[in-house]
Amino acid sequence: MDILPDERDARIAELEAENAQLRAAYIDLLAQLERALARIADLERQLDLNSQNSSKPPSSDGPKQRAERKKKENGKRVPGAQKGHPGHHRELWPPEKVDHHKQYFPTNCSECGLELTAEDARGEPVRHQVFEVPPKLIECTEHQRMACECPGCGHRTRAKLPEAVEKSGWGPRLVGLLATLGALTSDTRRQLDWFVGEVLGAPSSLGCVQRHLEEASAALKPGFDQTCETVQQAEQVGVDETGWRKGSLPHWIWVIQSPQAAVYRIRPGRTKSVAQEVIGQPGARIFVTDRYGAYSFLAAERHQICHAHLLREFVKMSEMDGEIGRIGKDLEELSRELQGQWARMCAGEMAREKCVAWIREKVRPKWEALLKKAAAHGKAAPAMVRWLLKEEYLQMAWVFLGHPGLDLTNNASERALRGPVIQRKISWGSQSDAGLRMMERLWTIAETCKRQSSSVLGYITRAIEALRSKAAAPLLIP
Repeated sequence: MDILPDERDARIAELEAENAQLRAAYIDLLAQLERALARIADLERQLDLNSQNSSKPPSSDGPKQRAERKKKENGKRVPGAQKGHPGHHRELWPPEKVDHHKQYFPTNCSECGLELTAEDARGEPVRHQVFEVPPKLIECTEHQRMACECPGCGHRTRAKLPEAVEKSGWGPRLVGLLATLGALTSDTRRQLDWFVGEVLGAPSSLGCVQRHLEEASAALKPGFDQTCETVQQAEQVGVDETGWRKGSLPHWIWVIQSPQAAVYRIRPGRTKSVAQEVIGQPGARIFVTDRYGAYSFLAAERHQICHAHLLREFVKMSEMDGEIGRIGKDLEELSRELQGQWARMCAGEMAREKCVAWIREKVRPKWEALLKKAAAHGKAAPAMVRWLLKEEYLQMAWVFLGHPGLDLTNNASERALRGPVIQRKISWGSQSDAGLRMMERLWTIAETCKRQSSSVLGYITRAIEALRSKAAAPLLIP
């Protein structure tokens, strides 16, 4: 049966409309596929992230990455002491500190066999010392309040305890030891309670441990405040942050540190305003940080970004396909060479002037040329490449060249956070604002004493003695 012209035209219009709908659906499906492929690629990149190509900690690496890292490490050096290292030996105590002496004399001559006695001893002895823990590690002082009867009226008056003794059943050194263990060994309250009761043999309880840690916190506040002032006056400081918790709420540990001191603060945010509070007035100080945006308020000419973080970005870039991956590999190798030579300079194996000249003449031009080569690929290049090529950020990569003593990485700040991170994994954070302040002070005092080459236990003990006797707090930094 023939199709009439009008019906044919209607059929053609119907098919054209259907074809247009199919084309639109096809285009939409292509767009969905493109987005899905991009999403898959992004997820695959995230699966490939590890401690070597991102800011993730080594503890987050999977079995595969750990095996690869161990294989690389095994290829670099053998375990144990390295050939030519200076060596570390146990120091002997001076004779005046030794508690007991035992002398041994040879009974016969090793040459002719003649009998020998103590009267034949000549020269200085060869000393060998053995250290031992005594069976009784703690001493107890009983304070007795005696009562006297008045000969006039017969009234009995009982003596009062000294104020420094009355408020506590533990002495300053025991409280100082407790606080030192809490800060340096990451022991939990239950572990500290066990240590005092089982190892030291003193009566203890969880409440007693907590009460004396709070006393230590109050005693350390003046030292904490002094450290804050010292860091504000430092010429060069590093800043970093990591997670913490207050109960179920996320908080952040911020550290700002110099070669002489380190200050820790725990805050509920990780924002620019918190960074400004932690840092205070920047002044003329030089800062070393990572590329986190909260530090964007710092002046570029006094803000060094961490090259260790950049190296991890280049490693991630080297794992991409095609030309971008090859450029990333070149940047990775150049970055490793830069940090290797800088380490040699810091170790005294190369003059600083020679190292700086090499970086300015050889490394920086090649580094920037590779970044521009990668940027020419447009959005295929990582966003980090375009970020670094902006004038103010590019300047921040090389601030260390003009300031002797300034490092090109923020590794010192990351090392300062290592202890608190371990403690976070064991304790799951703090439970109150007072607990937050306590941890800030304990970490600050412990890390600053380490940088001052002074005893943490000694300082905390003196601080508690001062608190109990209402005397001036000891200086943490001379």
